[in-house]
Amino acid sequence: MPVAGTGAPPRQSNPAQLHLFLGIGLVVTAAALGVTRYLTSGLAPDPASLITFIMAGVSVSMAGAALMFLKGQVPEPRGGQTSAQYWADPKVAGPAMMFWFILEGAGVVASVGYFLEGSAIAALLALFVIATFWMNGPRAFDRE
Repeated sequence: MPVAGTGAPPRQSNPAQLHLFLGIGLVVTAAALGVTRYLTSGLAPDPASLITFIMAGVSVSMAGAALMFLKGQVPEPRGGQTSAQYWADPKVAGPAMMFWFILEGAGVVASVGYFLEGSAIAALLALFVIATFWMNGPRAFDRE
């Protein structure tokens, strides 16, 4: 279907580019919240506060659901299929994007948890989710 008014075909989504920009946004958000917490907080960290456990629980739940359920919904590449053909399939790109969105959200929730309470638990969780996000990029699926 052409783009309205132009006669040109719609642009294909580029999952690698989407993953890159989601990851950059996640890292920038986590860094900004961490630096802001460090520079402006005169309060001592409270690792045992309720908000720390709630935010950590939500983040772990989101990351766990993404890794255990959503990642498995992304189909394996078929034999002889190029990377471009693989990612052009909406049955591949849609579930992969949902997986990345939820994983990125888990990192943001952990980062906000650190920003609110300054807990090392939340900081370590944010770092873990960010590393997990980067390790599960397009190459983790298309195996090219």
